[in-house]
Amino acid sequence: MTTVSRILFTAPGEVATEATEEPDAPLPTGHVRIAPQYLGICGSDLHVLHGGHPFAKPPLVPGHELSAVVVETAPDVTGVAVGDRAVIDPIMACGACRACRAGRPNLCEPPRVAGFRAPGFGRTSHVVPAANAHVAPASLPLDRLAFAEPVACAVHCLSRVPNPADREDLLVIGAGTIGLTIVQALRVSGAGRLTVQEPDPAKRDLARRFGADVAVAPGDLPEDAAYTAVIDVVAAQATLDEATTRVLPGGPVVVMGVPSGPREVPLPSMQRFERDLLGSGMYVPGDFDTAIAWLADGRFRTDGLITDTFSLREAAAAYRRAAAPDSIKVLVRLAE
Repeated sequence: MTTVSRILFTAPGEVATEATEEPDAPLPTGHVRIAPQYLGICGSDLHVLHGGHPFAKPPLVPGHELSAVVVETAPDVTGVAVGDRAVIDPIMACGACRACRAGRPNLCEPPRVAGFRAPGFGRTSHVVPAANAHVAPASLPLDRLAFAEPVACAVHCLSRVPNPADREDLLVIGAGTIGLTIVQALRVSGAGRLTVQEPDPAKRDLARRFGADVAVAPGDLPEDAAYTAVIDVVAAQATLDEATTRVLPGGPVVVMGVPSGPREVPLPSMQRFERDLLGSGMYVPGDFDTAIAWLADGRFRTDGLITDTFSLREAAAAYRRAAAPDSIKVLVRLAE
């Protein structure tokens, strides 16, 4: 038997840590055992915690943003070795459906994602498919490696705007964790002029620091301002209204935020002027490899983005801190 400590959402709004005894068993074919190191807290985790997520409710073990060290591999596993540092793709795709066969496991149905419809990563030991472990250089600190999942989200979002002409003059609505990550990703990828709309002054300052040319509060954009593409990282009705009216004819609106419910779209102007409304849903495996490369060579910076780190014993405090308006990214250090 092995003692495993884990975070548990016991009921809506309640966070506990507990130790359980789990039987030792041989690894399944194609799997590795990992020692999770740093767990990032995402806004979607908070939705689950407070009972607001449509597919996942307490009680459950949360967590889908993870850096880890590989401690055991099944005999058939290649490409991943004991001692490797890795970021773990939380999408537990079937591998056989039409989307998976097309190289789009993020569209696998029903979606099985760690911390939602699959066991969460908030544990001190876990078994995952080797294909989900993306190996990182040993020189990349494990706390920075935990940021690879949000960066992969941003990389994938950019793939939804592949036309260079659409990246000439962009508006990003929302400068929370993902919005700031998208701003950096746009700058790394060579996008043109970047404007950010964000109500919090400190986050507007961070947006400028990470590459935004202009950062304004809602309502402060010139009445006639228009953009080659708009990325909505909030997905409220007000932000979608802004996005769909600010995008130039022929340009895309990419919804990166997770809406809490249905939204209205000004379809007549969208149809007449061929404005495209696109979604960006998580990532595909190659997005993690790009994210790791950006983190490893310093193109993507996490200074100013990781605002707090808590121990496993302080997990309840970590989730409270993550809900604070001035929080960007809170990590839980799972390794003792």
